[in-house]
Amino acid sequence: SFILMKFKVSGILILFFILSEITGQGFYNRYSYRTKRHEITFGGGASSCLTDLGGGDDIARGFLWDVDLAKTNFVGNFSYLFNLHSKIVLRTSFSFAKVSGDDALTEEFYRNNRRLNFTSNILETAQIIEWIIIKARTGNRYNLKSPAGRYLGVKKGNNIGLYVFGGIGGFYYDPYGFNRFINENGELMGDGIKYKLRPLKTEGESYQPVAICLPLGIGIKKAFNSQGGIKIEGGFRFTNTDYLDDVSNVYYDWASNGGNSAQITMSGTNTGAKFTHTAMTNEIDANGNFVFPANTTPRPDISPNVYSYDLFHTAPGFQRGNPQNDDSYMFVTLSAYKKFSNRTKRYRTINLHQKRKIKASF
Repeated sequence: SFILMKFKVSGILILFFILSEITGQGFYNRYSYRTKRHEITFGGGASSCLTDLGGGDDIARGFLWDVDLAKTNFVGNFSYLFNLHSKIVLRTSFSFAKVSGDDALTEEFYRNNRRLNFTSNILETAQIIEWIIIKARTGNRYNLKSPAGRYLGVKKGNNIGLYVFGGIGGFYYDPYGFNRFINENGELMGDGIKYKLRPLKTEGESYQPVAICLPLGIGIKKAFNSQGGIKIEGGFRFTNTDYLDDVSNVYYDWASNGGNSAQITMSGTNTGAKFTHTAMTNEIDANGNFVFPANTTPRPDISPNVYSYDLFHTAPGFQRGNPQNDDSYMFVTLSAYKKFSNRTKRYRTINLHQKRKIKASF
């Protein structure tokens, strides 16, 4: 399956290359990007996340199938770009966003019964490479030609561009949550107090507030003129942490391990609904009768050594999150961009072998 995946990825890359070559036909001056290497963008949009909390009304399915649209938040960004090549752009980006999740908004029983919630601000910086598939061009305003008779730009510009991007970055996060749980009767309990979650070690584990992310996405760019335009971009961030929402592993018994009131409360252990659990005993007293633990009910209808008792779905050691999948988040943004012309350079003409200044509008 790994070989098949590599084959598919290679096919997609080849397709992108062919598209970029086809759409690049007719551009007479392939080096025009050198006149406007520097670019800045700023904008904002919507943010969301895929974590253990919240999600859809079914069992978690991963990737984009479990996004909770009700918890969509905001993102603002700023980027500096350097046009390294006609099809390669280097980008340094800075983003500030908010992401959140809430089990109370899902109808899936186990998540809704868990009733955990979180919100976190994200401060991200990333180094990204853009690969231009279709270049946004506005054409040659004056149809200027070089001394060799070649146009310095396209005669008819295509002002819609397409690109894909990928890179690596880091981000700071600091989840907090509110004390809002339910009891075994489904009644709301808790005082709604806000708690910073990382210092509480709700699962008995420590984690760092900084993690790595891998941005990956696609964008569409519309050029208004040679100096600027707008672009719409959708980007997914894979991360190396499963604690963006403070949830990863199993319920921890802070009540039996010296936890303070906040740790006991916000761990969510022993909250929500109960279920009837059955077990077996092999202990026999002097009269040959089976010995059952206190506060349990013998179940001779099943077997002489079987007993049952009520247990929380959120009991210590039970699953609280899924440590097999790290958390992720995503942005959809609308940004404006501005290109800056380089200082006028001297070019050597083809026929005269002399230096002259050429200034053109692309």
